[in-house]
Amino acid sequence: MEILYALLKFSDARLKYSDIPKLRGYFANKFSQYPEFHNHPPDGSFNYSFPQIQYRIVNHHPALIVTKDALDIMKKVFFEMDQLNVDGKKFVINEKQIEVKNAKFGQTKDFVEYKLISPWMALNEKNFKKFKTANKIEQQNLLKNILRGNLLSLAKGFDYTIPDFEKISVEGYFKPLRVNFKNIKMLCFTGEFTTNFFIPDYLGIGKQSARGFGVVKKR
Repeated sequence: MEILYALLKFSDARLKYSDIPKLRGYFANKFSQYPEFHNHPPDGSFNYSFPQIQYRIVNHHPALIVTKDALDIMKKVFFEMDQLNVDGKKFVINEKQIEVKNAKFGQTKDFVEYKLISPWMALNEKNFKKFKTANKIEQQNLLKNILRGNLLSLAKGFDYTIPDFEKISVEGYFKPLRVNFKNIKMLCFTGEFTTNFFIPDYLGIGKQSARGFGVVKKR
């Protein structure tokens, strides 16, 4: 199948990867009436569904990945964006770029090579314990199985049923990386992998994809 998504870039601003939470905070405050920007419904709870707006740094420039119903919202707010204020850094926005793409998505007969261009937050509390007690080969196999599960979650986010999930295969090698997340050192991973599943560039897999973790790009 194909999915429709947009990549919105602000070329006048330059930020670091660590600025993504502040970028998200800016949009969440400025457009608080739209839950898609912050995933918090009006009752203050957290919406655990697939984040339709995800925050990125692309070639040092802040960017947003926008999908599904949030595409209509972005049309409304696009022309309102004349500045960014991220952690006290003010940027006048004269140049905005928006690319709306139809991209292949889902299970395929061919294997596609990908690179994780931001840390992948793969482990939850349960599989972290498994990871710590496993040997290196078992650790890599565990991560490949987790990534398969991430693909299933990604598919559900786009209301896509994988025709034969048992035939989805992931091969690759992942390196550990310690990342400071909300003042907590988290074990994340970088690396490259191949799979028989189409993932559009700059979509994220795993935990905290809206905050820029697990961003994937074709090699």
